[in-house]
Amino acid sequence: MNVLEMNEIGKFIRKIRKERGLRLEDLSDEHISTATISNIERGVPHVNKEKVLYLLSKLNIDINEIPELMEKDSENMESLQLKFTAVETMIEIGNEGGALRYLSEILEESPSSHPATVHFLKGKCYAGKKDWRKAEREFGEAIRLSYQDAYSQKTNLEAISYEHLAECRSAQNDWEQALKFAERGLEVFQEGASGYDQVQYSLMMNRVVYLDRLGRVDEAQKSLDELWSFIPHIQNQGVLLRMYALRADLFRRMKLYHDAVRYAREGIRIAAASKNYDGMFRLWNILGIAYMELSDWEDAETCFEFIMNLKDRISNKKEMIQVYCSLGHLYLLQQKWVRAQEILEQAVKWGEELEDDAELSLALFMMGRLLKEKKQYSEAVSYLKRSVYLAEKNKLAERVCAGYYEIAQCHEQSGNRDELRDTTEKLYQSQKQLRLNPGLTSKW
Repeated sequence: MNVLEMNEIGKFIRKIRKERGLRLEDLSDEHISTATISNIERGVPHVNKEKVLYLLSKLNIDINEIPELMEKDSENMESLQLKFTAVETMIEIGNEGGALRYLSEILEESPSSHPATVHFLKGKCYAGKKDWRKAEREFGEAIRLSYQDAYSQKTNLEAISYEHLAECRSAQNDWEQALKFAERGLEVFQEGASGYDQVQYSLMMNRVVYLDRLGRVDEAQKSLDELWSFIPHIQNQGVLLRMYALRADLFRRMKLYHDAVRYAREGIRIAAASKNYDGMFRLWNILGIAYMELSDWEDAETCFEFIMNLKDRISNKKEMIQVYCSLGHLYLLQQKWVRAQEILEQAVKWGEELEDDAELSLALFMMGRLLKEKKQYSEAVSYLKRSVYLAEKNKLAERVCAGYYEIAQCHEQSGNRDELRDTTEKLYQSQKQLRLNPGLTSKW
């Protein structure tokens, strides 16, 4: 056996061992040590041929059959990769049911092939259906079985599974656990997984977002600075544009408006060049909010009206609710009551249709504020109470405080002293809770 053959045979032996769920210790005995098995698997030259033959016999493999088995395995791997790609494509276009059925067919044909990958894809299906419990269970299984799955070694499947677990937690506003999963994903990330090295930057980006959501803004800024140094290597436009959006928004919240506008505009140019409408949409919204906070209402309105031309091109309709709320807020500041109400009614309608509690809570809050300004206090309180209920349900503590404050103002203006006293107590308790748990902020 020459060095090339030894290397290929070693890889094949390692793959067979992992597929069978065997450890090095399970194969070692008085005739062959774990160190020798490890050397064989790594293709170390000058290993005694008799030791290789002995190891193959323990695995019930005839050395003369290896070339045929390796060729067949390669063909099977290519065929499975194609099928897995088909499943991922189904998930991307929203056909999670079809993807699950296809995965069942794959399992019937090859029940023991690439178990981690199958569980991972099932997790993506359930995440697409927003069945977080099942999704998290499948991603957990993918991580547990990743050491048995040769395909997972090539795709950084363990790190990607942690990334998806983090996203499941973030969808449920559990930012602490989301951050832990993202950091664990970075720990297990393996350099050199061809075509899958970009997950590192996605995990780093998510870590920035989760730190920001937890109110750990200084840490978020430092993590973003660290990620910024990798810009020449980042190929994922989505990650790159999220970086620009978050940097612009962080500067906006720090009232460094010149920097916020600069980064928003730079991001917009990148998004426009690549025709990334989602990124373009998000950055124009941040730019519009920055101008609004500068009381530059004309430029703010220009931004929001431009965004309206993109609404049919974005994939995340939830972000449309945020823009409508921003525009409604601008019209409220300008006392354009009719236009503000039309826009905010649409935001509420979309929030209800999408069944997104966080965005619906925002739309209801803005509608309540508008009705309060119009002195329609009873209707305002109705909207604000719904907003607070959804905010409490989703642990959006800042919005809970803001909602109770607006409700208290309504009761004060309408002379309802008993309700004012009760709401003031609730406002105090919510502020106390927020002070004790600064991680309950909702900035992004």
